[in-house]
Amino acid sequence: MRRVALFTLCLFALVVTACGSRSDTEASPDNAEVEGEGSSGEDDGGSDAAVGPDSTELGTIANPCSDDAPEGELAADVPGVTEDTIRIGVISDKENPAVPLPTVGIEESMKAFVEFCNEAGGINGRQIELSTYDSMIARTEEATQAACRDDLFALVGTGSVQDQQGVGTREECGLVEVGAYSATTSRTESENFFAPVPGLSATEFNSGPCQWIAEEYPEAVTSAMMVYTDLPAASVRGQQIVDGCEAEAGFDFVIEQAMAFGDTDFSSLVQEMKDEEVKYFTMVSATTETLALLEEIRTQGIELEVIDLGQQYYDDTLGASPAADGALVLTNTAPFSEAEENPVLGLYLQYMENVDAADRATTLGVQAFSAGLLWATAVDALGNDITREDLVTELEGITEWDGGGLHMPANPGEGIPISCFLYLELEGGEFTREHPEEDYDCDDAYLYTSDERFES
Repeated sequence: MRRVALFTLCLFALVVTACGSRSDTEASPDNAEVEGEGSSGEDDGGSDAAVGPDSTELGTIANPCSDDAPEGELAADVPGVTEDTIRIGVISDKENPAVPLPTVGIEESMKAFVEFCNEAGGINGRQIELSTYDSMIARTEEATQAACRDDLFALVGTGSVQDQQGVGTREECGLVEVGAYSATTSRTESENFFAPVPGLSATEFNSGPCQWIAEEYPEAVTSAMMVYTDLPAASVRGQQIVDGCEAEAGFDFVIEQAMAFGDTDFSSLVQEMKDEEVKYFTMVSATTETLALLEEIRTQGIELEVIDLGQQYYDDTLGASPAADGALVLTNTAPFSEAEENPVLGLYLQYMENVDAADRATTLGVQAFSAGLLWATAVDALGNDITREDLVTELEGITEWDGGGLHMPANPGEGIPISCFLYLELEGGEFTREHPEEDYDCDDAYLYTSDERFES
């Protein structure tokens, strides 16, 4: 079980543009002003106005959920669709006693979305019925088989750390998937897969963070260090980061080190860091292993100029360690600390509370909620012409999407990787916005295309 745990945690760490597990207590639903059931929705046009089921607008998008019945007749024999209901499913790695995973909260976030949408009247008056499947870390294939047997219209909000499993099964049974994220390029490149924030690509890499770091810390990047787990998927992602940062931002990785499963004896590696006078540090692994290395760095008295960490580290566990203080942490969703100024993020937090899951509000959960809104937007546009084929066509046409303000702007319809970034800084156990001062730093020029394929 230890080997499985490390394997899956390291796989999850690859999702550099798609993950995070931060549940920020400062932005609890109790502090978010959100209209509830029966609200008028009259003041939903402003960016700071609260939103609810009756709102016609949800931040930057139209509310796709309502009881407005469409004209025309429903096509016969559409899987999962009746005159009154639409049945969808969510596959995710749920809570378990052996391996704490950042994917915990995805299922609850989909329950929150369904409760919100059904309160608003469903989609074109059809209530949503949600079936849930636990992929149990290593059983994504079995969960997919179960979903294929259950007469679903689509999979929505899904997220499993071993999502290379089940791809062929899903494609064969014709299920369209609007996932919270993809952990592997196998899932990203699969047929009829969409995600609200496309990030993982075998050839394209968002070099924006590297370029900003190089501008802010030009000396540090000339003595850089990359550490990653020696699993194929983790090492591939680490190598892609090295390739992109060296090509686009002039980094010089004087140390590129693969680490073995569960190895927490970093004394010799830290000595090598001393010898090479490393000033920039990044790592693709689980939070526990990264903290162990940072603790050893601190013990041996190395003063790093930059600790640069991916989205999976937007996590209270990291914040609890003084060794991580000052670390820069990426996120592609709006910071939880800004929920009071972000009406749709406040809506998400409110409905997580409504389904008794306030403590499981995570950045991956935010992406699952956005996936629900993305799917609902496409279905709403179909009216009674609701088939899986038409759903795919409608989703392919949604080329601008930010979930109403939940996350950075993206192009889910064409699956183009994001070219935006946002850095938080960990200060005294709290994550605060570092760059940019507001919104996200976006530039199409950040998207770097490599001649090499980095496949996972």
